[in-house]
Amino acid sequence: MKIESFSREAVEAGFGKELKDGDVVWRLVNVDEPANKHYIDDYQLYAKSVIVSDVRDGEEVRWKNLMKVWQLTGDKELFIKYIQDEVRAYFNGE
Repeated sequence: MKIESFSREAVEAGFGKELKDGDVVWRLVNVDEPANKHYIDDYQLYAKSVIVSDVRDGEEVRWKNLMKVWQLTGDKELFIKYIQDEVRAYFNGE
C-alpha cells in the first residue's frame, strides 16, 4: 500500500501539468487479475513494483522497472524524490 500511495503522490505532486495534458498517465495494475498476469513476464516482475513505460501510438517502445522502491518505503521523502527523479530522467531519454 505504501508503494502505491507514495508513487501516486510523487506523480501527482511532480507532474500535475503533464498528467492534465496527458503526457503522463498514472495507471495502477493488479497483476493478480487474470487479464493482467502477462505483466509479470512482460516486465520480469518478482514482486510488486513501479514501472515507467513509454507508449507511442498505442505501442510500448521502452520501459524501466524502478527497483529501489522497496528499499525506500521507510523514507517517504526519499521515495517521492526517487520516483520523480526517475520519471524526469526517463522523459529526458535516460
